[in-house]
Amino acid sequence: MNPLHRQHNHFLIQWLILAMALLLLGIAVGYDLYQERGRVERREHDRLLATSRVIQENVEQNLASINRVLADLRKEAATAPVGAKFNERLVTLTEAMPSVRTLLLLDRAGTVRAASRPELVGSTAEFSRRDYFRTPQQHPNPDTLFVSPPFRTVLGVFAITVTRMVPGPRGEFAGVITATLDPQYFDPLLDSVRYAPDMATSLHHGDGVVFAHAPRQQGAVIGKNLDQPGSFFRRHRESGQAASVFAGTVLATGQERMIAQRNVQPAELNMDKPLGVAVSRLLDDIYAPWRHDFQMKAAGFVLGALVIGLGLYAYQRRLRQFVLQEAAAADALKASERFMKMVADNIPGMVGYWTSELRCAFANSAYLEWFGKTTEQMRGITIQELMGEQLFRQNEPYIRAALRGERQDFERTLTKADGSTGYTWAQYVPDIEGGRVKGFFVLVSDISRLKRVEMDLVASEANLKAIIETEPECVKLLAPDGTLLQINRAGLDMIEAESEEQVIGAHVADLVVPEHRDAFNKLNERVARGETGSLEFEIVGLKGRRCWLDTHAVPMRDAHGRITSLLGVTRDVTEHKKAQQELERLSQIDALTGLSNRRHFMTLAEQELARALRYGGALSVFMMDIDHFKAVNDTYGHQTGDLVLQKLGSLCREALREFDSVGRIGGEEFAVILPQTDGPRALEVAERLRQAVARTEIALERGLPLQFTLSIGVTTLAGGGGANIDTLLGQADSALYEAKRSGRNRVCVYGAALETAETTV
Repeated sequence: MNPLHRQHNHFLIQWLILAMALLLLGIAVGYDLYQERGRVERREHDRLLATSRVIQENVEQNLASINRVLADLRKEAATAPVGAKFNERLVTLTEAMPSVRTLLLLDRAGTVRAASRPELVGSTAEFSRRDYFRTPQQHPNPDTLFVSPPFRTVLGVFAITVTRMVPGPRGEFAGVITATLDPQYFDPLLDSVRYAPDMATSLHHGDGVVFAHAPRQQGAVIGKNLDQPGSFFRRHRESGQAASVFAGTVLATGQERMIAQRNVQPAELNMDKPLGVAVSRLLDDIYAPWRHDFQMKAAGFVLGALVIGLGLYAYQRRLRQFVLQEAAAADALKASERFMKMVADNIPGMVGYWTSELRCAFANSAYLEWFGKTTEQMRGITIQELMGEQLFRQNEPYIRAALRGERQDFERTLTKADGSTGYTWAQYVPDIEGGRVKGFFVLVSDISRLKRVEMDLVASEANLKAIIETEPECVKLLAPDGTLLQINRAGLDMIEAESEEQVIGAHVADLVVPEHRDAFNKLNERVARGETGSLEFEIVGLKGRRCWLDTHAVPMRDAHGRITSLLGVTRDVTEHKKAQQELERLSQIDALTGLSNRRHFMTLAEQELARALRYGGALSVFMMDIDHFKAVNDTYGHQTGDLVLQKLGSLCREALREFDSVGRIGGEEFAVILPQTDGPRALEVAERLRQAVARTEIALERGLPLQFTLSIGVTTLAGGGGANIDTLLGQADSALYEAKRSGRNRVCVYGAALETAETTV
């Protein structure tokens, strides 16, 4: 046998022995790595379940607290009148529970009877159409805690509402008591349990909508509906288990993750819908230490094989590199396809492609959602079938133009699959190849929110124009140090300036009255720091006119975000201030007689009594009543009765001093406070007023003039500091009763020795 051949055989045997040894070693190492991978998986499985349990227990405790509050409030609302104190209690509870944004008590019609936000009290605001109202209304059960699906608030955050039905006397639906949860309250909890950077935690409604998520950088997940075919959420729900762990691709993000899920639905709360907790980690990060160990052992294995047989190692290395490159290329291709699909599905608008035969070749998720179609239903559908004849006829000119190679941009109002109206901005982009139009791309942006804002803006501008027609409004630009840079004509008129040159470079604060100047400067300082603010203040114009102004100021920034100036919009509210003062005056006046009403009179009386007790001096009180007033109404009618009341008010103003206070505190009952007036003087004033009334005649349309008389009870503040206004009015009322009892048309003074001045009718 050829030696070379024998040597070759020997070498072959050695290679075979080496191969067997490497094989056995590889099997041992591989088995150990396989076992370690299983241990890593089980360990992470247990950690995720434990973390989800921590979140579950915290959320359950919070729900239990809110449930107790709702139950207590429902009981309180059923046993006591709902008023200002109840509203104050709602405000206090909202401030004490950071997880609650708003507490509401709605009646059976959906009207707000009480709220932690006072501006909502008495409002309907379409609450009767909200899920958290309609669900208890349609399925009344006072023992159920109703959990509404998450909804986006006007501030752009998702919130959920928990509701308890308010039963009526017979157990029927009589309204609801609700608590709107603030998802941001759960952010610290969700973030605190994250023990790895790649870890994600979230809370979702039992129907699948995510309303809280950590980390915040992945906030785009909030608002997504996890209830999709094949999703981990649906698999967990179908499993019927309270807790589960799955691994694979997360449909909401397209990431490979291990995810633990738990239901939040304690039996004692009797929730109609559960909440859900999801805690997950990236599979790549979970197995990163294991991969590192794998690489180290593989490197050692390869290094040993390299020392023994460099040639075999090189071959194996080349083969291994080829396999790895092939796998990497396949992974890169999948990642690219997934990325492109993710991009298309996450573009804030509809993206599609229509062939020249007007059949759909592609549609992203937004397209499918708008028209309520699945991917299979959209594939190959004609544009006429999708749009319907009416919409197709409206869009046909644009479609034909796109097929001629002309790009189209237009606005369109559409009806969504759910029946709601949406506004879109559509673009048809021709797909031209070799001079032939193969089809066209469709890019449609949902501008419903922008359109509604535009419509609101148009309405707002109309209102603003109406306001501008009746009162001037100033727009000014200030430097950060308060120096005036620019001002419009209305502003010049407001400060009584002839031209911009007269005031540009000056400090606007110099026009502000001293008592408001400090607040004005502080407003400018806050805005110069990047805040916004409003202020109501008074100025003295360049020509001496004083006026009240209301300003709203915001910072103006350059392209780099630096604050360069302050923009202020100011309006003259002088008349408004006068109107406020007049409204305040009217709120204190009895509309019929022009005298103080009961509430205002009692305020004045308390003030005068406090002054008399503090500084000394006499104080007297009258209680007056028109004699036989009911007979006047019954005989001559209420219109004549009103004339009698008005006449008495006029006589009181004539007979009393300017600093005396007189008020109508009942139908025909009046009261008077006379500061610095002792008993004899008070009796003299009362007698003079009684005689003036007795001499008065009211001309009637028919018959003789009407005369009426007045009975008056008088009391005077005695020495000592224990008196109060109710006591004095009670004493005067006792004297009035004596005047009535003893014949009317007379004055009686309260006291042990009753003095009486009387005139026979």
